[in-house]
Amino acid sequence: MPDRLLLLFRNIIFYMAAMLLSVAFLLATPLIVLPLRVGWPVVKAYLHSILFLLKHICGLTFEVMGAPNMPAGPVLIAAAHQSTWENLFFQVIFDNPAILIKEEILRYPLVGAIVKKNAHIPAHRSGDVQAVKLSFEEARRQARAGRSILIFPSGTRSGTADMPPLRRGVCALYGRLELPCVPVAHNSGLYWQNKSWLRHPGRIIVEILEPIPAGLEKEVFLRQLTEQLVDGTDRLLHPADKPVLMPLLSPRARRIHAEMLPMEKAGRE
Repeated sequence: MPDRLLLLFRNIIFYMAAMLLSVAFLLATPLIVLPLRVGWPVVKAYLHSILFLLKHICGLTFEVMGAPNMPAGPVLIAAAHQSTWENLFFQVIFDNPAILIKEEILRYPLVGAIVKKNAHIPAHRSGDVQAVKLSFEEARRQARAGRSILIFPSGTRSGTADMPPLRRGVCALYGRLELPCVPVAHNSGLYWQNKSWLRHPGRIIVEILEPIPAGLEKEVFLRQLTEQLVDGTDRLLHPADKPVLMPLLSPRARRIHAEMLPMEKAGRE
C-alpha cells in the first residue's frame, strides 16, 4: 500500500477506535462529577488509552527528557504550545497540573463539566482585570495545596512556525505564585499538526529545561523564559537525525526533511 494511503488508513482506524473508546468513557461520566480523587483516575485511564491507540495504530509515541530538572513540590510549568497534543497529554506527563485554559472551554458540553471538576483555571483574555486576579488567586490556592500550575505563555498554538512572543501574563502569575518556573520545550507540531486531523508516526520529544528560580525581576524572568523556550523548541524542531515521517507533512517538516537529504548524501560519500 502506498505510504499516503497507509497514512490515511491508519488515521481512519485510529479515529474509529477512539470513537468506540469515547463511547465507553461516556458510560463512566457519572464518576466524573464525584470528587477529584475519583474523577481524575477515570480521565487518566482514558488518556492512557488514547496514547495506546496512537502508539499501536498511528505509530506515534513520546519521550520525556530532562526529568531530573523537575523540582520536588509544586512549580509553575511554562510550555511551548504547538498543538492539542500537549493540552491532552501533559496532564498525564505532569500528574494532572491545574491548567490555565481558554474560558470558552468551560462552556463546552461535557468537556466543560470535566474541566470544571478537574479544577482547571480559566484564563480570561477579555481584559477583565478582576477576573484575571480571581484566576491567579485560584492558581495560588491550588499551588498552596500542592498542585503544579501549567500555562502556555504564548497563548495560542503555533504549529511548527516560530513561537509567538510570550504574553506578559506569565510574569504576573510567576510573581503571584512565588514558585520556580520550569520551561518545557517539545516538537509535537511535527507529528500532530495544528489544524489537521492526521496523526503522523514518529516520536514526540518533550524536554524539561532548567528551572528558573522564584523571585526574579519580571523582565529578567521573561527574558530567561523566552530564551529557554525558543532555543529549546527550535532545537527539537531541527533534530540531528531525520524524523521518521510520512507524506502530507507540515511545510516545516518537509523543509527539515529537505535539509537533511544533502547531509545524508555527503555522509554516504
